[in-house]
Amino acid sequence: MYTGFAIFFSLLIVINLVGNTLVILAVTLNRSMRSPINFLLINLATADMIVAVFIGIPVVIAPSLSHPQGTDGVILCKIFTGGNIGWIGALASIFSLVAIAIERYGAVMYPHSRKGKLTKTKLLILIVTCWSLSALWSIPGFIAVTYIEEFRSCGHSWSKPIFGHFYTVGWSVVAGVIPLGLMGFLYSRMVYRLWIRKDNIREETQKALKRHRKRVTKMVVFVTVIYVLCWVPELLIYFLGFTGSITLVGIHHTIASALIVFNSSVNPIVYSLQSSQFRKHLSDLICCKRNRISALNSIVATSSTPRKQELETIEDERSVAGQLSQATAETAEKNLIPLTNAFGAKT
Repeated sequence: MYTGFAIFFSLLIVINLVGNTLVILAVTLNRSMRSPINFLLINLATADMIVAVFIGIPVVIAPSLSHPQGTDGVILCKIFTGGNIGWIGALASIFSLVAIAIERYGAVMYPHSRKGKLTKTKLLILIVTCWSLSALWSIPGFIAVTYIEEFRSCGHSWSKPIFGHFYTVGWSVVAGVIPLGLMGFLYSRMVYRLWIRKDNIREETQKALKRHRKRVTKMVVFVTVIYVLCWVPELLIYFLGFTGSITLVGIHHTIASALIVFNSSVNPIVYSLQSSQFRKHLSDLICCKRNRISALNSIVATSSTPRKQELETIEDERSVAGQLSQATAETAEKNLIPLTNAFGAKT
């Protein structure tokens, strides 16, 4: 059974690291992709890669190696084999999804207002908040994880069992109830605004922008559904263990870890399937079409016309739509960059 899990995890890790690396390169190497929302996607990709390295790899290699004991074993458990850093990345991935939902909400509900615009300052605040809260919540886990001689592996050792129970329930709230509640509320309002409410829109530019927002919202909702499917079973397993309904054993931890690593691996695939812009740039990277990328960068860097500035504004979904012609709207719709998704925790 271990061999099967090791092969499965190894495949997920390769997909995760390659796919998320390509996402980061697609944004950083193409000037037209360097928007605040796409930098949020880079933050999400970074968190997902940390999940693969610090949760996936230990599951693959730890059982096949003799773990050091004593002080060296404790330090190794806290930093690497215990998965602590991986769970920080998993939680940062969840918070990144919430940040993306907030950005989408502003773009859909306040498209022409500075209130909904994601500035560089707001972007920095969101990213720092994601990682700070993730690290802060993981401190009890860092303290409790140690090397357990009896099992010759890493595990949690709480000074009082009740602390472990509280931490397990806390994970369910921090990584499940709160993010799901926030995203459910935000996306329900966006769905109502885009699909249910009837707007008397006559200008082609506004129609094009609304179609784009629908595509972006569909992609983000799809990513959120994957997050729910992967994380709810994981949280449910540990909650049932807390209530005594089931007895947690090694296979439960392995299944939960597999779900989390899988969730962190599928985002690049979703981007490719849902966004023609990402699909094009990822294809260029895979095929090593550096000349095309350089040409695109050159075009964007040298362009300074008012019309180009209008198109860049539309890419951020904060355009003054009434100033554009129908032809410009069609071009803008093709060049708009969708965005997108993750989730993590444990005791």
